[in-house]
Amino acid sequence: MRKMINRFGKLITASFFIMGIGVIVFILSFPLYIYYDIDTDIIGFSIILIGLVIFIIGLIRRKKLSRVKLALLITLASVLSLPILSGIASLIYYLITGKELGS
Repeated sequence: MRKMINRFGKLITASFFIMGIGVIVFILSFPLYIYYDIDTDIIGFSIILIGLVIFIIGLIRRKKLSRVKLALLITLASVLSLPILSGIASLIYYLITGKELGS
């Protein structure tokens, strides 16, 4: 484990584990939906997106990049964070009001 952290860095290593959890949750969505009526595909996809954003942040912090590549990676991380931000906003709205956002 220490070799992996030394080779890739803490953020990139953590992103690998987070994306792995997201893939497992996404793959288990079909059996969970059939047997227990639990839909986890959006949750798994969101976990994968969070891991991808953490990976991009780890790349930005670890490598010395040119300004263009740095701007493109920051833009990509921002665009990938938008679904996560809307999910958090709708969750907060639901917890405050008890109604879904938009209804």
